[in-house]
Amino acid sequence: MLRKDLEKALRFYYITDDEASGLPPAAQVEIAIEAGATLIQYRRKNFSLEFFDEVAAIRELAGRNSVPFLVNDDVLLARAVAADGVHLGQTDESPALARRILGPDAIVGVSVSNLRELEHTDLASCDYMGTGPVFGTKTKKDAKPACGLDGLATVVRATALPVVAIGGIDAQNAFACFRHGAAGVAVISYISRAADPLQNARKLAEICRNPPPADLMARA
Repeated sequence: MLRKDLEKALRFYYITDDEASGLPPAAQVEIAIEAGATLIQYRRKNFSLEFFDEVAAIRELAGRNSVPFLVNDDVLLARAVAADGVHLGQTDESPALARRILGPDAIVGVSVSNLRELEHTDLASCDYMGTGPVFGTKTKKDAKPACGLDGLATVVRATALPVVAIGGIDAQNAFACFRHGAAGVAVISYISRAADPLQNARKLAEICRNPPPADLMARA
C-alpha cells in the first residue's frame, strides 16, 4: 500500500471491543463502517478457536466495504483469515517475523508508547506505529500511563512512520491529536460503549474526513 493510501486508511481506526455489553464485535464493525471507519482491527485478548467464525465474518464485512482489516497480536490468525495485516504490541512476535509470514504487501503496525520503547523497536518491517494512551482509558486494563498530547508529538517527531493516536480519544479531542501530528486516531469505547454508537461514530468520522494539518508546536 502506498504511503498516502496507508495514511488515509489510518485516519479513522476502529478496534473491536469484546467486553461491550449488548453490542458484539460484528455489530460494532457494521456501525463503524457505516459511519466511515477507514480501518478495522479485531482485538480479543483471550482468543480461542470458538471465535474463528466471528473473525472471518468481520474480515468478510470489512473486505466487502473495501476497508483494510487487521488482527491484533496473532500473526497466524491474521494469515488464516487472509487479513490485510497485523498490529503487534511490545511483547508480541517481532515485526520482522510477522512480515516474513504475512508477506511484503501486509500492513504491519506496532505499539510504541514512548521514546524508550521506540529506541528498542525494530521498525524496518513496520508500516505505522500506534502511540498512547494519549488520554486516560479504562478499556484496556493493562494500559500504560497517559502520555498526553506532548508525548504523542514527541514520538511523531522521532519517526518517519505514520503514527496513530490511541487511548481515551473522542470527537472532542481527536482534532488536537491530528494537530499534534497523528496520521489517524484509534477508538474503542467511544463507539462500543456509547449510548448512541452510530452518532458518536459519525461525529468522529466528520473530523477524520478533513483532519487539520499537523502543527507540532500546537497546544490543545
